[in-house]
Amino acid sequence: MRAGEAEASRRGFVKLASGFWSGPQRVRAWALTSGVLGFVILNVVVAYYLTVWNKSFFDTLEQKQLGELPPLVTLFAALVVAGALVNGALVLCRMHLQLSWRRWLSEELVARWLDDRSYYKLGIVEGDHDNPQFRIADDVRLAIEPLVDFAIGLLNAILSAFAFLIVLWAVGGALTVSTSWTGDVRVPGFFVLTAALYALIMSLLTVFVGRRLIDDVEMKNGKEADLRFELTRIKESAESIALIGGEANERAGVSAAYQLLAQAWSGVIQSMARITLMTNASNVILPIVCLLLGAPKYMSGEFTLGQLMQVSAAFVQVQLAFNWIMDNFIRLAEWRASANRVMGLVSGLDYVTHGADNHALSSIRISDSPDDAIHLIDLRIERDDGVVVIEEADVVIGRGESVMIAGESGTGKSTLIRAVAGLWPWGSGEIRLPKNASIMFVPQRPYIPLGSLREAVAYPAPADSIKKEDVTAALRRAHLEHLIERLDDVDRWDQTLSGGEQQRIAFARVFLSKPDILVMDEATSALDVETQRALMESFRSELSEMTLISVSHRPELEEYHARTVTLRREEAGVRLVAPAYFHETVWARWRRALAILGARQIGDRPV
Repeated sequence: MRAGEAEASRRGFVKLASGFWSGPQRVRAWALTSGVLGFVILNVVVAYYLTVWNKSFFDTLEQKQLGELPPLVTLFAALVVAGALVNGALVLCRMHLQLSWRRWLSEELVARWLDDRSYYKLGIVEGDHDNPQFRIADDVRLAIEPLVDFAIGLLNAILSAFAFLIVLWAVGGALTVSTSWTGDVRVPGFFVLTAALYALIMSLLTVFVGRRLIDDVEMKNGKEADLRFELTRIKESAESIALIGGEANERAGVSAAYQLLAQAWSGVIQSMARITLMTNASNVILPIVCLLLGAPKYMSGEFTLGQLMQVSAAFVQVQLAFNWIMDNFIRLAEWRASANRVMGLVSGLDYVTHGADNHALSSIRISDSPDDAIHLIDLRIERDDGVVVIEEADVVIGRGESVMIAGESGTGKSTLIRAVAGLWPWGSGEIRLPKNASIMFVPQRPYIPLGSLREAVAYPAPADSIKKEDVTAALRRAHLEHLIERLDDVDRWDQTLSGGEQQRIAFARVFLSKPDILVMDEATSALDVETQRALMESFRSELSEMTLISVSHRPELEEYHARTVTLRREEAGVRLVAPAYFHETVWARWRRALAILGARQIGDRPV
C-alpha cells in the first residue's frame, strides 16, 4: 500500500470508528471515555506527589532526621494504595471501553458484510478484502484495543510532560557554565532543554531504525490470515481430501503458506530487534543521565539530595512522556497494519455496494413486473472488470411456467441465475419480477446451518415458527422419513448427511415455504433418478402454480419443464437462442401466450 493510500486508509478508519460516540451506544461511550479521562488525570496527580515525596524522603535521609521517617512511610503507603486504586479503576474503564467499542464496530461491519448479500459479492471481485471473517474477528480487535491504549498513553504523556516540566523548571533552575573566553554563561531551564533534546534524538532514531516495521507487520498479519484460511479450508474439505488422497498436496500448500509467513516474520523480527536494542539502551542510560547532569549542582551545594532525586525522577517522567512514540512504535505498527486491513474490507464492501469509479455496479435494474411474469429485458451480463458473459437477452417466463436453462459448460447458466437472484449486478438491462412474489433459490450444495435438524429444515425461518407436523410432512414429501425421529437432535448435519440427503433437505424447505417462484441450480445432481422423478412429480401435483426455473445437465429433467432456453456460444459471445417447447399443457400454453402478449404491450421483446 502506497503512503498516500495508507494515510487515507487510516483517516478513513478513524472516521468510521468514531461513529461509536455518535450512534446508539453514545451514552455508554461517553461515560466510559469520561471515566478513563478522570482516572488518567488522577494517575498523573499521584505520580506528581510521589516526586514530592521523593524530595522529602531523601532530604530527611541527608539530614538524618529519623523522627520524620514514620510519617513519610505512612504517606508513601497512602500514595501506593491511591495509585493502585486509580490504576485498577483505569484498567476497568479502559477494558470496558475497548470491549464496547470493538463490539459496536464488529456489529457495524457484520451488518454491512451481510447487507445486500455483500458477503457473496466480495468473493467474486478482486481487491484487498480477502479473509473478511479474520479481518472482522482479529483485525478489528487489533485496531481497536491499541487505539484506546494509545489515546490513554498520549493523554498521560501530555499531562505528565506538562506537570514534570514545571518541576524541572522550578526545581532544576538554571545551569551556569564557566568558559575561558565568555566567562560565566547562564542557561535557564537547562534540565527542560536537555530532556526535550534527548527525547527528540531518541524518537528520530527510533523512527529511522523502525521505518520498515509498519509494512512488515501488515505483511505478516496478511500471511497469518492466509495460513488460518488454508487450515480452515482443509478442515471444511476433510472428506473430499481424504477420499482423493490429497494429503501430500495439502501438506505442500500449508508448508508454502508457512514459508511465506516465516519470510514475513523475518522482516518483523529484524525491525523489532533494532528498536528493542535502542529502547533497552535508553532505559538503562536514562536514570543516570539526569544524576550526572545534576551532580555538579549537588556538589556545589545548590541542590540538596532530595532536590537531586526529585529532578531525576521528574526527568525520567518527562522522558517517558516524550519517548511515548518510541516506546509504542511496535504497537503503533501493529495498529496501523490492522487498521489498513479493516479499511481494505470496508473499501471492498463500498465497492460491491456503491460501485467503482470506472465501472458502475448495480447497473442491472431489478424492478417490479407489471404482471405475474418474469421479464428479462435487454439483459447483458458482465464480469466486474467489464468482460461480457452473456450478450443482450430477452425472455418472458409466465406464472406457473417451468423453464429449463440449458447450454454447454461455461456459457453462464449459473451466472444468469445469480443475476435473477440479485447476486450479480454487473451488466445492463432490466429484470422484472412479480411484485411481492416469494422467490426461493436452491443451489447445488444447500446450506445446512448448525443446530437441530428442525432448524436445518426450517431455515431461514425460526424453527419455533413452524409446527412440528408441518416439518414432519415436508420431510416425508422429500423422502426423508428416516430422519423424522431425529428432528430435535443437534448435530453437524452438513457433515452427517449425504449429498443427496442435503439436497432433499432443501426440497423439504420448498414444500414448507411453497414459494411463488423456485429457481434451481443443479439442485438434483446428487439424487438418484427415481428420487428425482418423485420429487419433480410432487412439484407438478402440489405446487402447480409455482414458476420453476432450472439449470441442469441431466436430460431426464426435461420432461418436467414446458420449455428450454439455451445459452449458445457464438462468435459475438454467448446468446440466448429460441426455446423449444415440449410436454406443455393447454393451460400452460395459454398462460405463456398471455404473458408474451402482455410483454409486447409494454414494449418487451420476449424470446
